Amino acid sequence: MRTPGRESRVTAQRRARPVSGVGEGSTSRHVAVSVVGNAFAPLAALATAPIMAHGLGVAGRGDVAAATAPLLLAVSLGSFGIPSAVTYLLAKNTASRNLLASRALLLVLLGGAGVAGLVVALAGLLSGGEPPLRRLVLLASCAILPTLFGAILQAVAAGEHRWRLVATERFVTAASRLAALAALTVCGRLDATSAVVVLAAAPVAGALVYLPMILRPPGALRRAGHSLGPATVANDLISYGLRVWVGSIAGVLLLRLDQALIGPLSGTDVLGVYVVAATIADLPLVVNSAVRDVLFAAGSAEQRGDALARAARVSTLLVGVVVMGVAIVLPWGLPMLFGDAFASAVPACWVLLGGLVVSNPGSVAGVALSSRGRPGLRSLALGAACVVNIALVFVLTPIFGAVGAAAATAAGSIAAGWLNLVLLCRISTHRLRDFTGARVADLASIRSVARTMIGRA
Repeated sequence: MRTPGRESRVTAQRRARPVSGVGEGSTSRHVAVSVVGNAFAPLAALATAPIMAHGLGVAGRGDVAAATAPLLLAVSLGSFGIPSAVTYLLAKNTASRNLLASRALLLVLLGGAGVAGLVVALAGLLSGGEPPLRRLVLLASCAILPTLFGAILQAVAAGEHRWRLVATERFVTAASRLAALAALTVCGRLDATSAVVVLAAAPVAGALVYLPMILRPPGALRRAGHSLGPATVANDLISYGLRVWVGSIAGVLLLRLDQALIGPLSGTDVLGVYVVAATIADLPLVVNSAVRDVLFAAGSAEQRGDALARAARVSTLLVGVVVMGVAIVLPWGLPMLFGDAFASAVPACWVLLGGLVVSNPGSVAGVALSSRGRPGLRSLALGAACVVNIALVFVLTPIFGAVGAAAATAAGSIAAGWLNLVLLCRISTHRLRDFTGARVADLASIRSVARTMIGRA
């Protein structure tokens, strides 16, 4: 027979349990699955980059990058931060999945259509007045709306902690891109036009994985879903999304604006070299992205400060190990994969890799700001870093070429990361030293994730 005191304690313990499968053990499993899913894109890029480098040459590879850069920027512009808002609100159980998804799709339809029209109107300017490149920009713009719809579906899956489904989508996207480019190469049909079509269409093909999730009923409405109407949900999406949106734009500018500026500043040959360096430098981001994705969904459902600092340290340790391995093999591995014409990408890649390690703790802190309902602070940090990046691109790229562009990107990333850390420490009990160095518990976390990955292999 339970006493009133014991019953109260049991009830309290039940209420204290993590919700939505975001307990410590679940987080390790989610990170492990997300690491696998995030690995597909950079590994496929590493495989496809030599294909395009050899098949298109330095200038052709630069044309493809110049044509697809506006697509990436347009997707961020047209999203208005809605995908992040969907994940945040769904993880916090504020409304039913169907209601959130339907309102989010309507919002990105409106925003995406406007941005697509803007890209079409500015295609001549974005292409530098070159008719062939203008046609490629217009071709890539056809994927803006489908890509936005796919981003909403991925956000729904993340909000429900369905990381296997997200990993499957990323695999399909990467595999379809690799298979299509390889087939075009074998058939002798790979050119700038076909490459742009493949790169733009692959995310749309991957999004088809989410169709069963749409068709299958979500079951019972999530908590509080009965009390919120469509207008309230739309307001919540817009309110949170706009605060994320500024940071999303700044983040994309920080990562991709240099590719749009390098061509006019230094020519497509330099752009082609820089794109190869950026492709390789994305490899260590597999661990960082996995931790960030899982922590955002988990942190939105439950606030756990000690786990956040540990995740930042563990992520930095793992990223550092990967960076060291990549940096060691670059001098001989890069020319072997891409050809001697791209050997000058090695110094630029070293610079980018160094920036990843230094900025990594701050990228996790930025996710914490968003998951705690303070996305505006993260946007502030990314906006300030974007200004630093743009200024340095104009100063360094004409003088140092791809290395200068890499230094500008690294400086912007470091500025964003550490400003995120400072802002997080100001609104919480965290200290800067909590996010740096290594602890004994960090090694245990690494073993937990590793065992989970091996067990699922």
